[in-house]
Amino acid sequence: MLRRNNTEPKPSLSRGSAGGRSSSTSSSPSSSNGSPPVSGFKMLKMIKSYYQKSTSPRCRVQESDGSFFESYTALAWRQENKRLRAASEDDKECDRPPPVEIQYAIKPQAHTLSRKEFELLYIEVLYTIKHKIGTTSGGHSPYIQDLFQYAKEAFGVSPEDHARLLARATEEKPPIVILNVWVLEACGLEAKDADGYSDPYCMLGIMPGREAADDECLGTVSSDEELAASKVKDKDQRERRHSSTSKQKFSLRRKGNKNAVVKDLLPAKLIKTTQVRPNTLNPMWNEKFRFDLDDYHVDRLHLDIWDHDDEFSVVEAAKKLNEVSGFKGLGRFFKQVAQSARSKDDTSVDDFLGSVNIMLDDLPSTGVTQWYPLEGRSARSNVQGEIQLRLSLATREDRGIPEEDNWTDCRQHEDLMCIFIEYELRRYNEASYKWTGDLPQVAKTILHQHAIQGDITEVQQAVCRWQAYVRKHMEHPLSYELLHNLLLDLDRLYEDGSLSREEEEELAEAFNNFIDYSKSLLKKLREVYPPTNKTAFRRLHMMLSCLATIHKMAVFKKCCPFHRELHSEVLSLIKKSNVEWYDRVYSNCKAHAKSEEESLQGLIELCNQLNSDIYKAYHNYNSLFEEMTGVHYFQVTYKQMEKALSVDMKKGLEDELGEEVNQDTEKILKANDCLHEPSSLGPLLASSQPGALNLNTGLFELYMNLQEFSRYGRLLPHSDIKQLSILNYYHWFKCAVTKWLIIAHHRADRRIRKAVELEKVAHAEAAVKYSTSAVDVCCCFTQITEFWKQLAWPDRAGAYPFVYKLTEDICNGAKLYADLVHTKLTEKGYYDDEGQFDVTEELCITINNIEQVRRSLKPLPTLLDFNEIQQAVELARDEPLHHAHQKKGGGSNPQALGDAAIGLLGTASLQGIIKMADESMVNKIRQVVDRVADKMRPDIKKDVFHLNWAPESLPAEEAVGDLLEYLDSNLLTLNKNLLKTNFERILSSIWVEVLEEFREVLDTEEMRPPVFYQRMFQALSLLVDFLYANGNGLEMEAILIEPFENLRKELTMHKMDTLTLIETFYVEKNEQQTHTTSSDYGVLNVRAVYRFDSHTLFVEVLSAKDLIPLDANGLSDPYVLVSLGPDHVFPGISTQSTKIVKKTLNPMFDESFEFQVLPSQCTHHGATLIFTVMDHDLVFQNDFGGEAFLALADVHGVGGEEVSGYDALSIATLSLLLPKASDHGALDVLRRRTWDGVAQDFIKKRSKIEQQST
Repeated sequence: MLRRNNTEPKPSLSRGSAGGRSSSTSSSPSSSNGSPPVSGFKMLKMIKSYYQKSTSPRCRVQESDGSFFESYTALAWRQENKRLRAASEDDKECDRPPPVEIQYAIKPQAHTLSRKEFELLYIEVLYTIKHKIGTTSGGHSPYIQDLFQYAKEAFGVSPEDHARLLARATEEKPPIVILNVWVLEACGLEAKDADGYSDPYCMLGIMPGREAADDECLGTVSSDEELAASKVKDKDQRERRHSSTSKQKFSLRRKGNKNAVVKDLLPAKLIKTTQVRPNTLNPMWNEKFRFDLDDYHVDRLHLDIWDHDDEFSVVEAAKKLNEVSGFKGLGRFFKQVAQSARSKDDTSVDDFLGSVNIMLDDLPSTGVTQWYPLEGRSARSNVQGEIQLRLSLATREDRGIPEEDNWTDCRQHEDLMCIFIEYELRRYNEASYKWTGDLPQVAKTILHQHAIQGDITEVQQAVCRWQAYVRKHMEHPLSYELLHNLLLDLDRLYEDGSLSREEEEELAEAFNNFIDYSKSLLKKLREVYPPTNKTAFRRLHMMLSCLATIHKMAVFKKCCPFHRELHSEVLSLIKKSNVEWYDRVYSNCKAHAKSEEESLQGLIELCNQLNSDIYKAYHNYNSLFEEMTGVHYFQVTYKQMEKALSVDMKKGLEDELGEEVNQDTEKILKANDCLHEPSSLGPLLASSQPGALNLNTGLFELYMNLQEFSRYGRLLPHSDIKQLSILNYYHWFKCAVTKWLIIAHHRADRRIRKAVELEKVAHAEAAVKYSTSAVDVCCCFTQITEFWKQLAWPDRAGAYPFVYKLTEDICNGAKLYADLVHTKLTEKGYYDDEGQFDVTEELCITINNIEQVRRSLKPLPTLLDFNEIQQAVELARDEPLHHAHQKKGGGSNPQALGDAAIGLLGTASLQGIIKMADESMVNKIRQVVDRVADKMRPDIKKDVFHLNWAPESLPAEEAVGDLLEYLDSNLLTLNKNLLKTNFERILSSIWVEVLEEFREVLDTEEMRPPVFYQRMFQALSLLVDFLYANGNGLEMEAILIEPFENLRKELTMHKMDTLTLIETFYVEKNEQQTHTTSSDYGVLNVRAVYRFDSHTLFVEVLSAKDLIPLDANGLSDPYVLVSLGPDHVFPGISTQSTKIVKKTLNPMFDESFEFQVLPSQCTHHGATLIFTVMDHDLVFQNDFGGEAFLALADVHGVGGEEVSGYDALSIATLSLLLPKASDHGALDVLRRRTWDGVAQDFIKKRSKIEQQST
């Protein structure tokens, strides 16, 4: 009910509280100041609490159409849930063990040793251990029993067999110990030639430590332990020998010993010479020599460096000397070579550059590379420089084969390594791929001894390691990091020619075995190396690194010169793998298809698996393959999958949908007759059964899966994108989308009606209330637009008919809802004149509901991409040549759009549809709002009447108090229950009612003294403050409307005294003169200037033009009256006149006038120079021809500025005016002041002029 009084105090709008609106109201999404329309998932989130609290009405509304809209919008959520579940499974798989590679790889050719080969290899190991050479270094185990024990365990030999085979190893002839010497380089040698250089060469050989007989007695020492006793025994002898050597250095040449005689036999192979390096003091040789040792514990290496001064070759001299039968010791032999190398002329002798003597008993088993300082022949020798040598020990057995041929040793070394690896893997308690590949120290020692005793080079050892680990890798998957490091080590050590032909063939076979093994795994890439398994994917990375490294290695290019490039090989492999995988997946999906529904689900599952696979291809595999092999994995895979999927998908949909798949938009639109009520669907639409007309949601789930797949195609190079057929996937669904739109229209209509029928008031989280019907309708619209957004129709121009239909249906649904709730309000007697009118919550909720649904239309242009779609349609329509191109590619053009689409585009814009719906709903809201204001009008009228007739002494605050209290009490309910927009509409409507009541009082009541109008003016200002409420009420723009401005202007005049009103009249005339642009009554040309020093106003009337004819002959006899007004401002100033100009409408006057006036008079409010044009008549009264006004404040000189004269002034051309009665001007107010004599005198004067002008 409209309340006159309140039983409890209420906060007032005028006190800045917006009618008691609490601050919490502003937090509501529906009532926040200036809040944008709620759309999309925002609205769903806003009403989430309501759905949780009140599910019964909602469920009943959904059940009315079988949850039609929810089933489609849930498609995207369903897809997302699948992704989340897959991601969850991926997270679980991340740290799981990788798949077992040997289950997917090819079976390697078994390489097993026969029993005889096994025993021979074990004997070789025992023989190697027993004859261990060199001192311990490099971390190798020195304990011989540890070595025997490890070998026995690794080979799995019983104690009996071990003893038997050890005895056989002991019976074998001890090996011959060999010293390998690499003469690398020397530096800082002494210059012996005149040019400041030398031509250095080296002579080197072994200096025996004892006589042959002694050697035979000493025998061969096999280990460090056995050596200890002999070292003690020979200690004194060696010390004496060393002491003697230090006192007298051995040399190739001695003074006074030129004719030495060779007494003892000595093999020529014990001395070697290097090449001569001419003209250098820093020679580089890098030459290798091998020497047999009798006893490396006492033998020593001796090397001399000489400057070659003869053309005769040193090597030839050494060869000739080798023919001599024997010498007394190696020292004489060296000397004899030097003597034979010189010419008969004793002056030409090679110069000695220095020598080195190296004991071999402390030489480590790993060898040594070291710089040795050069020594002189005696303490007086002046020698400088140093030489770098690399020394290592080896052995050989006298088997009748060349020394360089160690093929058998290499094969044994590889087999031995395989046995040790197998043994360590058996002992390892975890998965084989976690093993680092490191062998224990005892194993390394055995392998090291076997390598040096067999003279197996470092590169040969690297080959053996690689081949052994690869063999075991194909039986027990090992770490690819380990294999990669072995490859790098091999590549680092390999030099051209360092391997024999047999070794290269064996290595080539190992390379090919590994490559074939890896290729077999890559064919099962998705199963063996899923990117979701961190370990497996890391293994793939390192396996590709191994393949890439192999193909870059020089040894691989040498061993496998005709092998295909890695890029082409992997590319071919990926293509085969993709075909096999797709066929397998497609077959699995097709195998379960027993019905049409299952066939569709099979296509969906196929797309799901392809999308997952393409995702991994792009995000995981592609960068890896591109980096390692140069293959664009994603591009290759996508193009293969796309080609296969396009064919299978089209065939599957043709089986599912029939001819509808190939229908174009034009046929679909024509078949549906502008998308309203197709006859073929009429009976189904009329059915009351919720499921009578429904599309399979799986069809659109398939659409979204294809959409996701096609988006990956956009990541391909532009040239490849043009070739993709899958990008036109949406053509297969045109008919389905059209049918969905038709069904959605009728489902939405039914849902809206059901929502209004079942509506229930719901209390939201904020203070504003609304009903369930608005929520259901807004959600329905949101679900429609959300589903369209999910479709993301790729053809923008082709989407226009669909979007037009969507927009039209949603807007019609909004208007239908507004009509339904308005009708419901009418049926409840809201518009009845009889009975009591109440401002109830139900009324407020009805207004809110319409506004809430109206707001849901605002986001449509953004949600449905109006701008992009209309631009695409216009572009397609404006480009005729576009048709031929798009006809091939399946794009859009005017013809493809069809006549219906072009017709829609021509009749109305998409924005226009929304605008019309918005205006319709706003009108509905205004009907309800205006009814509230109409019901309040009687009380407002009464309060305004009391305000007008209140005693003169009563202040405005008290006089308007009843009206403010009445408004405040009734606006509290509205403010509490209405949305801000609707509340502002109510305030605006009430404000108009208040202004109309003020206007009625002003127009109909008898004129009162100015003091009463002063109070009304103040009351109006109080009402403005009340409604504005410090920014919490109406916006000032909504308050300062035209009726208010006119009312305030009139009240401003009514509260003026009479003289001020007269001045205001002249101000109005001056404004009218300024704004008049027409010259229907002619113009008057004048000039005016004020002399400040003499207080004189000079006026010059120049001419008139186009005056109105006032005589019967069509002419006039014009003259001009010049006066000043208002009279009370210029008392005693008489009117002056020009001469009469006969029979003309364009008179020339050229007359000047002077008026003595003060500056203060000229600047007074309303001070005006008045020009009145009259027609002289001899018989009758002179006729009025028009008047013009010039504000004295605008005359030059009034402000005190200096003016030179008329000629310096511009001519003022004034349009002549005819007086008209003003309805609300100052003259009208004066006319109504019948009780004021001054006012009536002025009115009589103006009335006379008005009469003359008629």
